[in-house]
Amino acid sequence: MKKLILVVSVILFAFSLSCDEKVIKDKTDFKIRNLNISLGLTYGGSYGFGKIQQFKKSTIEITANFQYKTNSDYFITGIFGQIKSFKNKDRKGFFTFFSGGLDYTKGEQKLWFGNLGGPNEDDNKKTKFEGISPNITIGCGSSIKLSLKTRLLISIDFGIKKDFASLNIGANF
Repeated sequence: MKKLILVVSVILFAFSLSCDEKVIKDKTDFKIRNLNISLGLTYGGSYGFGKIQQFKKSTIEITANFQYKTNSDYFITGIFGQIKSFKNKDRKGFFTFFSGGLDYTKGEQKLWFGNLGGPNEDDNKKTKFEGISPNITIGCGSSIKLSLKTRLLISIDFGIKKDFASLNIGANF
């Protein structure tokens, strides 16, 4: 599994470096080269590539992301799309986002509530699980410009996923 993640990472990175800018003379500019790397503060991370669409007074980033998260009880791997909306062309300051995709989860976990019928010696046994689940979130964050092409992103999201909420720190190139 780690080899597959490494191969996909290299392919995505190479693809993002090989793309060039396209300028459309209308109201928008499309920039294909956009690489995101994000680390969750609790565990795991994600990376992805996409495009930037600039309007007269706002900017939208559209990315496809691959994620891998792990802790002592389970791991999650998945793919999701994300749309970030900035109120300015520089992609600085406050932003909102929506993401949707699928996660594959495998692991084992103790039940928090035990046996609802009363005390039982099997309450502390771990329950094994494996399956595909949705990953649909909304969130907001702040973007800090580090250089001409690099930004630091701090964001929080909530939604339908294995971990209900997450706090992330990321870089955008």
